[in-house]
Amino acid sequence: MSVFRPKEILQTYTDLDIDNLRKNGFDTILIDVDNTIAIPNTGTCDEKAEKFLNDLKKAGFKVIILSNNNRRRVKMFIRDIDVDFVSLALKPLPFGYLRAMAKAHSKPSKTVVLGDQLMTDILGANLCGCYGIYTKRLQEKDTTMTAINRRIENIVWRKILHEEV
Repeated sequence: MSVFRPKEILQTYTDLDIDNLRKNGFDTILIDVDNTIAIPNTGTCDEKAEKFLNDLKKAGFKVIILSNNNRRRVKMFIRDIDVDFVSLALKPLPFGYLRAMAKAHSKPSKTVVLGDQLMTDILGANLCGCYGIYTKRLQEKDTTMTAINRRIENIVWRKILHEEV
């Protein structure tokens, strides 16, 4: 069941060790939106998330938002922030990950995926050969579909990975 195992686990996205990732040769970061760097169903990117995205870019990373949300939601989130995105990514299937890496002119061994769900973000990262980093969700309340995923995710954490998050 290592396909569900993240390479790292963070309390929050701002705990990401940018310098260490650069030292280890990563050049691209694919980032989920809802409950990873934004409260679900909120409008635009807050100042903290905007600073985070800009800090990644200043550090030399190619930053791509990778979301299962529709184009309108993702565009509303990034507003005027100069980052590219892939919406309707169909995570955990590889299509969105591959499109995002193509946009960044990167390859899986150089790509980090940051997300809050094992069943979409981390599973997809591992299936594609990317470096998947799990971050705890920003809020407990989820959409209906995500709540179903969380039930399965909890079983994976407890029974298969023998870890608490």
